Amino acid sequence: MRTIQRSDPRWPLGPSGSRLPLMSAQQVVQDFVSALERLDLDAAIELADDGIRWVNYPLTTSRNKAQFDKALRGMFRDAERFEVQYSDIHERGDGVVYTDRLDIFEGGGVSLNLPVQGQFRVRDGKVTEWVDRFSWLKVVTEIGGSVPAILKHRLRRG
Repeated sequence: MRTIQRSDPRWPLGPSGSRLPLMSAQQVVQDFVSALERLDLDAAIELADDGIRWVNYPLTTSRNKAQFDKALRGMFRDAERFEVQYSDIHERGDGVVYTDRLDIFEGGGVSLNLPVQGQFRVRDGKVTEWVDRFSWLKVVTEIGGSVPAILKHRLRRG
């Protein structure tokens, strides 16, 4: 694992100009997820490394920030609400953060309550990898229950 020294210009400065401690990997992940919950995609993308790898198994994989930006904006295009309820979040100690959580998504007529297991890797205050695993059957079942609302939403957009 690569570390940076307090004298490194990438180390954040406080209001008085003194170097602040870097956030823990877990705090970076929580800030990243919090930005998504606020639907502030710019803030979330800012916390992503240029070489971020996003595996949203079984759906899509992004291998850099441009692909990640496009995929994330597509996924959240019609989002009205995104909430994460953690049953567990913990840092392994080497920049790896594990999450067991319930992702709640509403928008575009879709309403999902999806159990997700996630693994994040953080380096130098940026998310370098995000791997989520969830049940495809659960997604299909949840979306199937939303079909009338999805059709209504699509017809309104027209």
